[in-house]
Amino acid sequence: MSRVTFSTMYDTTMRYMQRNAGSLNKLKEQIASQRQINRPSDNPVGFSNALTYRNILNSLGQQKTNMDDGEIYMNILETTHKSMNNIFQRSQDLAVQSANDPEKHQDRLFTNMEVRELLEQMVALAQTKHKDDYVFSGKWTNQPPYEIKNGAADYRMAPATVPVNLPAVLPDDPRPFENTNPVTIQLFDGAYLDPNLPEPNNNPMVQRIIPGSVNIPGWYEKSHSPEGTEPDYEVDYANGTITLLSERAKEAFYDPATGARLNTEPNIDFDYIYRNSIDMSGEIYREIETGITMKINSNPDDLFGIDGQTDSFKEIISLMQGLWYNDQPQINRSIERLDNARERNLEQQAIEGARQSRLSMAYDRNDQLNIDNTDARARIEDVDLAEILTQWTMADAVYNASLQAAASLMQRNLMDYL
Repeated sequence: MSRVTFSTMYDTTMRYMQRNAGSLNKLKEQIASQRQINRPSDNPVGFSNALTYRNILNSLGQQKTNMDDGEIYMNILETTHKSMNNIFQRSQDLAVQSANDPEKHQDRLFTNMEVRELLEQMVALAQTKHKDDYVFSGKWTNQPPYEIKNGAADYRMAPATVPVNLPAVLPDDPRPFENTNPVTIQLFDGAYLDPNLPEPNNNPMVQRIIPGSVNIPGWYEKSHSPEGTEPDYEVDYANGTITLLSERAKEAFYDPATGARLNTEPNIDFDYIYRNSIDMSGEIYREIETGITMKINSNPDDLFGIDGQTDSFKEIISLMQGLWYNDQPQINRSIERLDNARERNLEQQAIEGARQSRLSMAYDRNDQLNIDNTDARARIEDVDLAEILTQWTMADAVYNASLQAAASLMQRNLMDYL
């Protein structure tokens, strides 16, 4: 038979009091934190599972943030597409109106002024930003895709000699250029050095000149020269070339005796729409689910057209050129070209609409996964407050009872056993 001593009773009482106090403290901690698990030792398996669910919820939260940003981005694109569509539609209406035979040149010049405003608004839309980033520049979001520049002509691609009909050698007479063909020269912008182009030829080739902006002091442009005066030049505004028509225009570029190029070309300044020389085909993505991304931007080549070929700006400028030169056939051709530009815009708008629909479904899935994982985590971690309060009341009663029993025991001494 084991011997029960005063020391044994004391140690046993204190051990159970500590256990009851620990249970009561744990319940108080759970009530205060509203969690069943406050440290790994409370429930190692449950803690590991709860941590997994927390990581999932954090990932879902970040994905929702990504989708929020992507939704704003695509809403901006949708608004921009609508505005562009209005520009193309208005330009087409003006083209149809100006294609009528009775329309006078002066009326077409007035229409050209309105189309120029539409063109400049188109450039502004191409510079649309999201959080200070250009949305149509691919991954080069700090550089505008298109902008209006004021250029000064550089004639590096002018022919070395003036083309002639017959004879092959220019005759030595007072009018050596009388029977020569027109001379077409590709213009470069000598006023701008493009850092993205290799030196020394980093002056960009000019395209998309705005009709009516070319200024050559003392020269007359086709369709704008005084009656009975030979025009000196005409401009292909879309492709950035100038064609010398008159003898005095050719004499400004070429030696009358030899037909060789001179270095005394006239100053020509103009406004043109510059397309950035960077590669703007980069794609921007947002993660909408773990390991799944979605493209949110539009490729500018798909929207505006490929550089070096026809594009939305050239198609508007083609209309302006027809209005500027009073060229009814060109105005008629521009109607179809503007329709092509509008179709490209509508196609990209439809693609963006499909992406927005997909994003909406991803939103719904994210919300449902958030609910499911929050519920799963709560089942492991969260406490049932009513149940835990009941347990705490019982534990408190047990602890108080143990305190009373211990107090009664501690009042005894050796004399009580004699």
